[in-house]
This record gives sequence, structure tokens and C-alpha cells, in this order.
Amino acid sequence: MLLRKEGRKREQKKIIKENKLLEAAYNLFIEKGITATAIDEIVKKAGVAKGTFYLYFKDKEDILEKLILKKSSEIVKKALQEVSSKEFPSPVDKFLFFLEYIIDYLSKNRMLFRFLKKDFSWVFYKKITENDQLVEIKKAKEMFLKNLNTNYSQEELEMVIFMILELVSSLTYSSIVNSEPAPIEKVKPLLLFTIRKILEN
Repeated sequence: MLLRKEGRKREQKKIIKENKLLEAAYNLFIEKGITATAIDEIVKKAGVAKGTFYLYFKDKEDILEKLILKKSSEIVKKALQEVSSKEFPSPVDKFLFFLEYIIDYLSKNRMLFRFLKKDFSWVFYKKITENDQLVEIKKAKEMFLKNLNTNYSQEELEMVIFMILELVSSLTYSSIVNSEPAPIEKVKPLLLFTIRKILEN
């Protein structure tokens, strides 16, 4: 019993240190940019020794990838909570609500979206294990793939969902960050209408 308690304490300390490093890296990446941020600065801001960094991450690219996955997962989790609290006429309506929630969330959190850039879509297709902290993303993908009734085969639907996520990610980034081809308020209704047409094929 005592050993199990000690093990849990050690695990909690590890999680706290990892989160400190992730948060420090995120704040520095936002403030200075990814290229201009050094690992030395990340460990200093997190208040840990440099060797500790390498217990959790291979290099700067590794912490960046984990941050993108973490931040994306948090957004997806919030979107899924909203989806589960409502009733929808069809699975397509449910999926469109999910996408709209994410678009609206990113519109309100532009700094976060600048950080994620167009990388938001690939997290849905990354290999995610059951004990991973990113299980929400896997759940979301499986839920929509399983429930959408379309004329596509399962394999085609998987590709179509990927294309939709790429389209949403890329177009909303251009629209929210650069107002191109128009501000998001104008782009969003047309984008969601187009996605409905694709899925109701």
C-alpha cells in the first residue's frame, strides 16, 4: 500500500514537471516565436534543471509536437462536451456543430490558432494509444466515422473526413488570422454548407 502511494506521488511529480515545461515552452513560443526560443530559456522559465527537459522530451521539435497535440486535444475535449449536451436531427448536424464549435473557439483564441497554424487537422490522424492523454481525439474521430451515413465506403469516408479537416483548418486559419478570402463571419456559413453537401452526397 505504501509503495503504491509513493509510486503515485512520484508519477504526480513527473506530470507536474512535464506540464511546467509544456506551459513554459508555450508561453515562450507565443512571446518570442518557436525559432527564437532556446531550450535553456524553457527550463529557466519552468524552474527545472536542463537535464530534466531531456527526461521528457528529445528536443525542441518534440516538445512542440507534444504541445500541439495537448492544445488540440483540449479544444476537441471541450467541443465533445458541448456536442454531448445537445440533441441533433442527424449525425451530419452533429459533426457540423462540432466543427462550428472549434471554428468559434479558435476565432476567440487567435494567439492559440497562430501557434497551432494549420497543424490542427493532422492530430486526428496521428497514432493514438489507449493510455495516451489524447484519447478524446481518437473518440471524436471514431464517433463521427461510425455514425455518418453516406454513400462513401469506410475507407473513402476516412479520406473525406481528413480532407474536410484540412479544408476547415487551412481556410479558417487564413480567414481568422488574415481575413482572407474574407472575415470568418462570411466564410463560416459557406464553409459549413459546403461540408454538408460533401457529406450528404
